[in-house]
Amino acid sequence: MKSIYITILLLLPFVGFSQNWLLVDIISQSKKEVVYMIDNGDTKKKKRQNNPSVVKLIGTFEEDGYTLFQVTQGVELDLTGNFPIGRTNQNWAVNSLLLSNNNRVMLWFKKNK
Repeated sequence: MKSIYITILLLLPFVGFSQNWLLVDIISQSKKEVVYMIDNGDTKKKKRQNNPSVVKLIGTFEEDGYTLFQVTQGVELDLTGNFPIGRTNQNWAVNSLLLSNNNRVMLWFKKNK
């Protein structure tokens, strides 16, 4: 019985100091809009904002009670096209193989409960 009470007392600090995390992945940014994806751990939502400013995007999440924790950059490599396995005329045939490199900015927000 004492071990149950001790276990409950040890778990109380973890319940009181839990945090909500929010990851905002900026997919593209142009002169007219910002396209971003919100990941809160349960769902992913793709949204657009007509104002292309990232600073105002950060401000909208800070108004909801989130604080900006970290800004990271990720590289997304996309290899598309046809890569045939067979040989043609003793050479490897590589046609229409496209490599695209997309740099993405990720904003990490946290909200203390």
